[in-house]
Amino acid sequence: MTAAPQWIGIDVSKKMLDVYSQNLGAFRVANSAQGLDTLIAKLAKITVAGVVMEATGGYEQAAHQALMFHGINASIVNPARVRAFATGTGQLAKTDKIDAQILVHYAAFKKPAPTPLASTARAKLKEILAYRAQIVAEITARTAQLRHFESQDIVERATAAITSLKADRKSLDAEIEALIKADADCETAYRIVTSVPGAGLIVAATLICELPELGSLNRRQIASLAGLAPFPRESGQRKGYRAIRGGRAEVRTALFNAARVGIRFNPKLKVFAERLVAKSKPYKVIIVAAMRKLLTILNAMLKANEMWRLT
Repeated sequence: MTAAPQWIGIDVSKKMLDVYSQNLGAFRVANSAQGLDTLIAKLAKITVAGVVMEATGGYEQAAHQALMFHGINASIVNPARVRAFATGTGQLAKTDKIDAQILVHYAAFKKPAPTPLASTARAKLKEILAYRAQIVAEITARTAQLRHFESQDIVERATAAITSLKADRKSLDAEIEALIKADADCETAYRIVTSVPGAGLIVAATLICELPELGSLNRRQIASLAGLAPFPRESGQRKGYRAIRGGRAEVRTALFNAARVGIRFNPKLKVFAERLVAKSKPYKVIIVAAMRKLLTILNAMLKANEMWRLT
């Protein structure tokens, strides 16, 4: 009789991978090429439903890539959700071995979908965007400091530094556009997204690398991934204020910037926002609703492989 597929939990650290499954028990391998070969050889002996690991700032990427390359579905999940699940089950102790076991129980309950492998272009694009965000933050910080300097030589040095950072940002923007246009899939998504009034280079690049599921899910699922699905707060006769939370912060930031422009210059979003204004909705409610509306439009366009049209 064929053994039932087993979920595998991996607690990831910089040097080690703590692994647990019901059939193999708990064991540890190095977070290295040799250690991953050992892990894959062990998993080949059982029927695997999937492997689940937490996002750890990049230390999980090598394991994820190796498992997916060998045909083993691997999911990278939100650590906060796993911790909340553990607390909900009464498991307050926390060790690497326990965390791997909790991941197995979490996976059996949630059955997370495999995390798709990022293409080489998407992976590099993500790195460039992260570096660009640091540059932009530095420009913002230095510009804010500039007005407080009294010494002229310091003002000149600070101004020169800001000018240099802006040149670096411009160079990164050109590199981002060239990278996108060199990849057929990315270039197609880029053309569709940027055809929408309000969505520019950085919005498109962010959605391409941070939301690869765009165009493959329904509108509710994609809104939930982006953190734009309002959660009800109700109990008995009490009807609480619905608010958004969770999701992918980088995607939300990009959509926020696009929606701010869109409610002024995108005919569909402008009319949509004006209806909410007429109902005396607060600005934050209007902008979040516009973000979700824009995301829904982009999702439908990518699913149908269609460019923007007003009608």
